[in-house]
Amino acid sequence: MGTEVSTIQELLPLVEKCGLSVVLLFLFIKFAYIQWRAVSKGELVPRAMLDRALADNDRLQDILDKERAAFTQPTLEVLQRQRLKADHSANSGNDEDRGGQPCGVLFKRLSP
Repeated sequence: MGTEVSTIQELLPLVEKCGLSVVLLFLFIKFAYIQWRAVSKGELVPRAMLDRALADNDRLQDILDKERAAFTQPTLEVLQRQRLKADHSANSGNDEDRGGQPCGVLFKRLSP
């Protein structure tokens, strides 16, 4: 307990000089760095637990992939059987009337 009080006493002149928010920001950054380093080294979470979680994730992803394949198979079969054509006439310069009004007509109505 005595060391905590002495640490606080050492920080008080810095707080008076720089401000409380700067000191708290510095302490937060230091804490975040320590936590990040602990996670990356495996000190915070045991490596065995992480490996088990990754294995469970892989197993569940395989199950989801099988379900997705079974769900999308009928749709793929329909699309392969019908051999749908692409609409190439839309970009060929065909100026057929598609039911809309030209922009100029709209602007003439809006202007007084």
